[in-house]
Amino acid sequence: MLRPASSHVADALGIKEGDNVIHLRTLRRVNGVAVCQIDHYFADMALWPVLQNFSSGSLHDFLFEATGIALKRTQTRISARRAQAKESKVLEIPNMAPLLCVRTLNHRDGEIDATEYSVSLTRADMIEFTMEH
Repeated sequence: MLRPASSHVADALGIKEGDNVIHLRTLRRVNGVAVCQIDHYFADMALWPVLQNFSSGSLHDFLFEATGIALKRTQTRISARRAQAKESKVLEIPNMAPLLCVRTLNHRDGEIDATEYSVSLTRADMIEFTMEH
């Protein structure tokens, strides 16, 4: 859907608050169990006709196959919080259950502003992050 950018989305994408953004919400399941809800935001309105055709799988793979655009993750922020009522329902967990909140910025090569900003809410009981350095 198209919607006005909130302040945190606008800041992440390098646009003005209230500018239109593309907002896609996806739900990842593992063996039928809801694990992660992801909100994806894009400021490039030229992507809207393509992104309307996304239905499942890797959004980045879909975008690359449809447009040739390869995104590279440039920033990841991880925090924790408790699930709110709507999130609990979607993720099929008790209200106030712990969630990991992962915010990412993804860029096209050579571009200053992020192409995608995503916010994922992941069940803390179903995930382990490994970071190799």
